[in-house]
Amino acid sequence: MMTEDEAEAIRVSKEPPKIHRLDQSVLNRIAAGEVIQRPVSAVKELVENSLDAHSTSINVVVKDGGLKVIQVSGNGHGIRYEDLPILSQRHSTSKLSKSMGFRGEALASMTYVGHVTVTTIYGGPVAWLQGESYRDGVMDHEPKACAAVKGTQIMFLIF
Repeated sequence: MMTEDEAEAIRVSKEPPKIHRLDQSVLNRIAAGEVIQRPVSAVKELVENSLDAHSTSINVVVKDGGLKVIQVSGNGHGIRYEDLPILSQRHSTSKLSKSMGFRGEALASMTYVGHVTVTTIYGGPVAWLQGESYRDGVMDHEPKACAAVKGTQIMFLIF
């Protein structure tokens, strides 16, 4: 004969699971997985960003085939200080003024699956360092001055 607890377990298991909305952070991680399916996809996006910034020299460093670290540096025009807070937010781009497809997804997606550090210099001798400061699409703290060469360096440490 079945106990009351066993009967309750059977009753409960026959009910369909309740449907609920996924948390936004879960949705962002799913989207990140779709955008960055392989490390080469992240490298491609970062190199394209360097080319868009008119870099004439681009350096790429990967560790463990890009599964641990990806670093891309370019000597392009750099990123404006006032643009740093929205740099890694979804659909933020300097390439389009009107909505024409999905742009500005790469950096945002990277921040959901790893730590992104940005060092950039724009129009002067002072660079603005973001020490592992972009996570989940948000800048962790205010930019800090540091020394750097002309352009931008993106360091992507994968979880």
